[in-house]
Amino acid sequence: MKDRVKNTVLYKIYTKLSVRNKMIFAVYMVLIPIIVLSSVFTTLKSYQDTIENMTGIYQRFTWNISNDISYIQQDVMDISNYFAVNADVHNLLMSSSAFYTDDKLFWDSNTPLSMLKDILAIKSHIKTLILYPENGLPPFYLSRDASVQEKDIAVVAESEYYQKALEANGDIVYARVNRSDRVLYLDNKSDKIVACRILYDLAKKRRIGFLVLACDVANYEKVCLGMLQNENEGIVVVGDTGEEFIRVGMVNDELLLNLMEQKELQKQETEQGYLKKDGYYVFHTEDEKTGIRVYYMSPQSNWNRQILQNLILPILLLGALLICSLPISRLAAYSMARPMENLSRAMEKFKNGDFDQQVPIETNDELGQLANTFNQMMRDTKRLIDKNYVMALREKESELEALEAQINPHFLYNVLDSLYWQAMEDDNEKIAEDILALSKLFRLLLSKGQSQIPVQREIELIANYLQIQKMRFMKRLNYEIDVEPEIMEERISKLTIQPFVENAVVHGLENMEKGGFVRITGRSEEEYMRFIVEDDGSGMSQEEIDRVLYSQDTKNYASSRIGGYAIYNIHQRMILQYGENFSLNIKSGINRGTCVDICIPKMAEKSREE
Repeated sequence: MKDRVKNTVLYKIYTKLSVRNKMIFAVYMVLIPIIVLSSVFTTLKSYQDTIENMTGIYQRFTWNISNDISYIQQDVMDISNYFAVNADVHNLLMSSSAFYTDDKLFWDSNTPLSMLKDILAIKSHIKTLILYPENGLPPFYLSRDASVQEKDIAVVAESEYYQKALEANGDIVYARVNRSDRVLYLDNKSDKIVACRILYDLAKKRRIGFLVLACDVANYEKVCLGMLQNENEGIVVVGDTGEEFIRVGMVNDELLLNLMEQKELQKQETEQGYLKKDGYYVFHTEDEKTGIRVYYMSPQSNWNRQILQNLILPILLLGALLICSLPISRLAAYSMARPMENLSRAMEKFKNGDFDQQVPIETNDELGQLANTFNQMMRDTKRLIDKNYVMALREKESELEALEAQINPHFLYNVLDSLYWQAMEDDNEKIAEDILALSKLFRLLLSKGQSQIPVQREIELIANYLQIQKMRFMKRLNYEIDVEPEIMEERISKLTIQPFVENAVVHGLENMEKGGFVRITGRSEEEYMRFIVEDDGSGMSQEEIDRVLYSQDTKNYASSRIGGYAIYNIHQRMILQYGENFSLNIKSGINRGTCVDICIPKMAEKSREE
């Protein structure tokens, strides 16, 4: 399982990230699933809420249309019932027409229809009223739009409107009469929805009249247009016989035909309040009294657009959460990664030899404890290194003191003093000077036990040493000492330069018959002092140079010499004393002489304070 995880691309990418980016990556690996799940939940919830809200809205639109149409139809039904039950109207319709041939106002004088006119004046949506008597009397006619009716009931009785009313057996039948229709109206001014009804006697055995009430189609359309929300939606009002009365907006005819022929609408509408079919949401209502049905068709694209609009805000909020999480996670990652980066830099400097590192402690958590532990480790390590460094220096000083102790200073001083005065009594000044130089040499070597001496004293030691060696080699040895006065007071470890001068004389010139030349120069270079010891002697190979600098084998050097094995020790002492802040370079070749270049920092003030 672990191997499969390690072989994944995601794991390989993760391992290459920095600690800070790993923490940000981890935060997002936690946030992204939560945000994705929240987005899915929000989307589903928003979708469900939108569907429920829009379903409720469109159901109310459909119900409102049905109610407004029912309000118009109810007025028609009330007037129709008035004619059906009014005794005066019945008496007139059942009487012989011969009684009213001379009375042209027989409708007003024998029935309360004048009062009905006042009522119809209020019902402005009823445009025409026609009552065709079956007893041969002229029809009763009212019109608001100047339409002219057909007066002959025989013609009207042949129409489909009359036949449908006859089939209804006294119930109201609704139909649409277009402006071009010339059956009920000789001159129809507008499209109308008519309510037709056969009037019977009280025993309902004899037809006494045919009543036609008409409402302008514009009234119905006004109701539908008031509820239409979008231009690509459509509303259809259909009669109980399936005849289309009103159509507004964009209606899918094929879908409408399917809905009217099948019972699928009623089944699904009962379950969810609408029918989803052929890319439309369809809402339906049916008036129980009139049988008039209302279909509201809304394209699914409208709903999807509304759902999308409702999803924008949640998506923007989730996106903002995702974006705002970045600076927060970066801040958290920075606050946690910075101590680790500080610790890493301190450890890198520690590896390079800087033992003074201290990591700032900014928190009291595990990272703060880790930094505190590292600081304590650094202090302990530095204390241990300083202790071992001091011990190593003391060990080197002990070796130096052991070398100095090989000579009994008091014995030497007394002997040399006696020899000096004896040479003076014998008038041999040359020997006296050499003895005096040897005496100074040993005094400078001892230096009252001091390990740090002025450069001037080291140069005096070298001068006395060369003077004694010149006594040995006579004309075979020549030397030159050129040291700038400004560095004479700088402090230097005793026997830092002299061993290299001794090496130049003993190993470079001693075996050469013609002798040679040794030059010692000293210069100040800003915060450093540079000393160069050159000779034109027999020189050394690179192997011999490495052995002189890095080998502890002292068998190849005579212990009686002042320098002897000291070159290796001098090199090690410089490393301990100066760390990397010095340079020691030896350039030589067989029969090409040797050049020793020493560069060490100035330490006059530090030495004086010590």
